[in-house]
Amino acid sequence: MSGHQLGALYVTSLDSQIRARHGRHYTPPELAESLWVMTRRALGFGKSASRLDGLVRDPACGAGALLLPALREHVAASSATDPHLAMNQIPSLIEGVDSDPAAAWLANVILGAELLPILTRIPEHRRPKLPSLVSVGDGLAPASRPSRAIVMNPPYGRVRLGEADRSRFQRTLYGHANLYALFMSAAVEGLEVDGGVLSALVPTSFTAGRYFEPLRRLLSSEVRLQEINFVEDRSGVFASVLQETCVATFTRRSIRKTSVMSWGSSESYIATVATPRSASPWILPRRSDLATVAATSASLPLTLADLGWRASTGPLVWNRRREDLSGVSTDSTCTVIWATDLTNGTVQLHPSRADRRYLRISTADPDSLRLATPALLVQRTSAPEQSRRLVVAELDESRLEELGGSVVIENHVNVLRPRTASPLSRGLLARLLATDTFDSVARCLSGSVALSAYELESLPLPSLEILDKWEGLGVDELARAVDSTYRTVRNA
Repeated sequence: MSGHQLGALYVTSLDSQIRARHGRHYTPPELAESLWVMTRRALGFGKSASRLDGLVRDPACGAGALLLPALREHVAASSATDPHLAMNQIPSLIEGVDSDPAAAWLANVILGAELLPILTRIPEHRRPKLPSLVSVGDGLAPASRPSRAIVMNPPYGRVRLGEADRSRFQRTLYGHANLYALFMSAAVEGLEVDGGVLSALVPTSFTAGRYFEPLRRLLSSEVRLQEINFVEDRSGVFASVLQETCVATFTRRSIRKTSVMSWGSSESYIATVATPRSASPWILPRRSDLATVAATSASLPLTLADLGWRASTGPLVWNRRREDLSGVSTDSTCTVIWATDLTNGTVQLHPSRADRRYLRISTADPDSLRLATPALLVQRTSAPEQSRRLVVAELDESRLEELGGSVVIENHVNVLRPRTASPLSRGLLARLLATDTFDSVARCLSGSVALSAYELESLPLPSLEILDKWEGLGVDELARAVDSTYRTVRNA
């Protein structure tokens, strides 16, 4: 049984609630190898095996899967080195930390086995004990020495922070704290100033969304995104984890270009784009056919928010108001609009929600619960296999009147309304969001299957002069003009 198999066997033997609570999802060997390949590229290693010349550290190492490729390469490249010297150097080159004592013990066994080729070169009577390369501890604690490279698949999930940790990670926080964001922040702290590299297997959600805006600001100011590899089959990466993931490699070096890759049955090249340099959502193509759209979008001068439009999430969390929902309309109820009601650009009441079509309104409910003005409604969450990421319907004056003058929007729908008079009309915006090109833009912008209100407000738009020209175009003309603009405009 290989070291990877031992680690997988251990983690799958744990209670599922323990795995979920502590975010224990170990890395498949193929991804561990891919992560190290990206790391060594960022370190400037050549094609042949290279000896490590600085510390490679994993602050949440589990059974040591991410340290294995680095250690194996170093051992292979040390065949001509004095075995005593090689063995003595290992603890200064490989280091792991994990909060689980059993995992740390297993990691020491697995990593120790990789040192047997060096050990057997030492006469038996002079052989030292195999070093312990993994210790039990808090991977978020400040490291005692800087790392040349940090590799990690950190735990995920929200966590409550004490006063000291909240102060330490203040630059990274917006609202609740997510463990993987804290690990990325701590890793940046622990890198060597000159040429340090961070490679992390993390959810793609950090590339967009308001919660990760401080993290993006930290990352773009302290390091540069050198390479990002999107994992295509999210369900095949970790048992019981269904979310989009990526391997992201950052470097302390000053670079201008980022390589975008995808990882499925094999690694494939997507595009090379300008390295993200801001806290705004990072516009990154997930497919090669989106490369030009992503590059153009990143150069456009305006966003939906710049033009006075605001997005909000529907206020009704239906399972909290289960008893107030019914299929019968009365004087005290209001029509509920669900994500399934957004069809072909209009609001059409889907029969599957007939038994929960109306919400009883009480005097205790805030006025903001009801939407009484025309708006654009956008589906907030889509399935990965869904043909469109942007599903939009216009709720105009006449349709709003037909539905009683006001409606309640369910939580899986975003609402777009102008804050003040906007130079971008609701009609033109509805037609823009319905184009295939804008759907492609949304796929480059969103770091998950959910399209948040913040991401909607961040949709990139061209100059007002171009928007004015689009106002009077028909459906087909507009589609061609938008496609041409988003595939050719630079520094608009």
